[in-house]
Amino acid sequence: DENGICDNCNNYERHVKPFHLKNIHDDTFGPVAKKIIREGKGQDFDCILGMSGGLDSSYLLHKMVTQYNLRPLVFHVDAGWNSDTAVGNINKVTSGLKLDLYTEVINWPEMRSLQLAFFKSGVPHIDVPQDHAFISVLYYYASKYKIKYILNGGNFSTEGIRNPLSWLYFGSDKKQLLDINSKFGSTNLKHYPVTNVLWHKFYLPYAKGIKVIKPLNFIEYRKLDAERELFNRYGWEAYPQ
Repeated sequence: DENGICDNCNNYERHVKPFHLKNIHDDTFGPVAKKIIREGKGQDFDCILGMSGGLDSSYLLHKMVTQYNLRPLVFHVDAGWNSDTAVGNINKVTSGLKLDLYTEVINWPEMRSLQLAFFKSGVPHIDVPQDHAFISVLYYYASKYKIKYILNGGNFSTEGIRNPLSWLYFGSDKKQLLDINSKFGSTNLKHYPVTNVLWHKFYLPYAKGIKVIKPLNFIEYRKLDAERELFNRYGWEAYPQ
């Protein structure tokens, strides 16, 4: 702007920070957690949470269980790119919380072919093969176990600076994914989990009542403090990069 301040900083100060601070001050997630517990009573799980081993998902799981007493179904999608640090963190946190872990392993030859196909296609959103699999498995488990609440680790604190919108695209576009694979891939996707926009953007939210919540936007979340807390409690390790 005229003062040399970038649009990301202005957006944070005007829209994100006031919203975030109000949520923390008023403890707006507390009533949401109680509602999740109440509606999940009598079921094996009252919510579902995808675990990557990174800071956001690890801290989210830690806080939801230890502070809010939620009973999440914890799942992980292994798309073939896991680091030893990520795998170790997943095991440390889930074991420390005495939780079962559901793991979906994606067929590697198909994932490899699809990833190469996206590289060759020239589209900017080359992480779609992993995101699509994650979204597909997430909603499959939510539907299978009749879970109404999906807890997402997305947040303002560590992800506040976004890429230009022109770089982004729907990770759940089944038609584009299959088209790219047919043009540039080397194998058919017989085992790779495929979803579509209508299924998880319309049918499941509106017909099944499944809701996505980002709790880290409603609680105090400082990266260095979170890393220290996870290390002290579980031996969690930060990614070297």
